[in-house]
Formats: sequence, structure tokens, C-alpha cells
Amino acid sequence: MAEKNINAFCSICGKGYHVCRSCREQKVFKPWRSVTDNIEHYKIYLAIHGYTISKNRKNAKAELEKCDLSDLENFKPEIKTAINEIMEEPAQTKTSPRKRKEYIDTSAKKDEISE
Repeated sequence: MAEKNINAFCSICGKGYHVCRSCREQKVFKPWRSVTDNIEHYKIYLAIHGYTISKNRKNAKAELEKCDLSDLENFKPEIKTAINEIMEEPAQTKTSPRKRKEYIDTSAKKDEISE
């Protein structure tokens, strides 16, 4: 069987693959095959794209945790950076503990003094 011509490249790993003409020419919606080489990479693409728009790390992390990231080292550098940024825990800022303001009832002391 003859190998089909490579006419697209995965947005996640950069691997070349073939997209049929009907997917490539679709104007109403964008089929996953026109963006990535497999459905698992498309899920990663959606999570990163959503994060890029919303900057909601919690949602993006939850979506990425459902994805197969075992091949992360073969992803494009900018994709690896984005995934690492989403998956890392936010840095804890060191602040001095706030001193609790205590309410002191001074009315009792006034009564003791006046007696």
C-alpha cells in the first residue's frame, strides 16, 4: 500500500501526517485532523488553547490530567513549556503571618477602677 502524502503537521508534536481533502477544506467547523495527528493530541491542544484564552490554570490542569502525557519529551518545545506551566504548582509567596487583632474589653477595667 502506498504511503499517503504528508500535507499537515501536528500542532502538539510536529509530526507530519495526511489530512484528507474534505477535512482540510471544511469551513463550518475545524475537524481535529486538521490540527493534530491523533485525538489524544487534540485533547491536549484544546486544554492549552483554553488556557491561552482564559488563563484558568485550574481548568486546564484538570483537562490535561485526563490526557496521555507520556510522550511529553517528543512534543514541540512551546507545547512542553505550556504544559509544564499549567501543571506546576503555583509558587507560594512568603508573607509574614498577620498578627491577630484582639478585642480587649476595657469596660470591666473601668468598673474596677471606679470602685
